[in-house]
Amino acid sequence: ELSGIPPAPRGIPQIEVAFDLDANGILNVSAEDKSSGKKNKITITNDKGRLTKEDIERMVREAEQYKSEDDKNKHRVEAKNGLENYTFSLRNTLKDANIAGKIDASDKTALEKAVDDVVKWLDGNQTAETEEFEHKQKELEGIAMPIMTKLYQGGAPGGAPGGMPGGFP
Repeated sequence: ELSGIPPAPRGIPQIEVAFDLDANGILNVSAEDKSSGKKNKITITNDKGRLTKEDIERMVREAEQYKSEDDKNKHRVEAKNGLENYTFSLRNTLKDANIAGKIDASDKTALEKAVDDVVKWLDGNQTAETEEFEHKQKELEGIAMPIMTKLYQGGAPGGAPGGMPGGFP
């Protein structure tokens, strides 16, 4: 409270107010009447609804403790998503009218069966381990790569049908 300021005409009193907020969220407010030199200071803390230092330290410890488990789950989800994306990309490629007509019937049947098998496996194994997802993707790639390589090598001389984007042969 800054009391004892003598009455003065409007606009004459000069009171300097300073606000200082520190890293811990503590607000220091100081006020000084320039004419009388009277000063006062108040500190405002907001402890209500804040975490204690012990709570923060406990949360940091728990985060470090579960970090490896979180990383493991992240890699598992990335492997699962990679397999799903590859599988559905192959399925869409097989349904593409421009490409479907260029694949041998036996190759197309084999690839469709492999894709369907992986989709069924994915539906029943959503919680499989990273290595299982990666193994399934390698199996599918082992079937798909030779077929796709044959398709693109036979489709047009010098590479992909229609050439590469940007005019490369």
